[in-house]
Amino acid sequence: MTERRAAANRDLRRAGARPAAREQAREAALIADIERLVCCESPSDDLAAVARSAEVVAEIGARHLEAEAERVVIDGRTHLRWRFGAEPRVLLIGHHDTVWPIGSLETHPFQVRDGVLRGPGCFDMKAGLAMAFHALAALDDLDGVTLLVTGDEEPGSPSSRRLIENEARRCAAALVLEAAGPGGALKTERKGVSRYEVLVRGRAAHAGLEPERGVNATVEAARQITAVAARSCRRL
Repeated sequence: MTERRAAANRDLRRAGARPAAREQAREAALIADIERLVCCESPSDDLAAVARSAEVVAEIGARHLEAEAERVVIDGRTHLRWRFGAEPRVLLIGHHDTVWPIGSLETHPFQVRDGVLRGPGCFDMKAGLAMAFHALAALDDLDGVTLLVTGDEEPGSPSSRRLIENEARRCAAALVLEAAGPGGALKTERKGVSRYEVLVRGRAAHAGLEPERGVNATVEAARQITAVAARSCRRL
């Protein structure tokens, strides 16, 4: 596989087309792959749609990487993994599920207009997946690279979290292929997420005769929500 990729890359560099023409061809091929990914809708809560999307991602990945994806199905959700070489060193992470419900293409069709690519899930993060495939395909040697594409990132990776952690522990570096920050800034870290379950119990009392003896659980829950929100830091 490595020898074939290296030969193909050398042939491309030696091709008679001008550099600008080659870049235009590469861009067109990249956009075509993004379109295929975007046009296969994959809302996180629709397991059948996520499975269909996984097959499209696997097909595009196999074409570029010359290797079939390993399908990892956990709790009905389909994740994809490519491993190259015996000793993993670098992990690339992405996801193919989106927050957009089935039918979103009818109101938000895929299009490229005025230099802007639009479509459900193109920003988060199907364009990133296509870029990963194209970038890896341009390398002569993928030894030590692992690419993991999960299908449940939007709801918080409930089934893939352990899979991600296990792969990351094996590698020296991890690159998450989400979209860039404002102005194309590179994201080097992100704040974490915590989940808590808070139970608030009230005390019943007659609202008209003795409301002072009661405790309104809804009001107290609202106080706690605003107290937690006040502790947030927008700089993180």
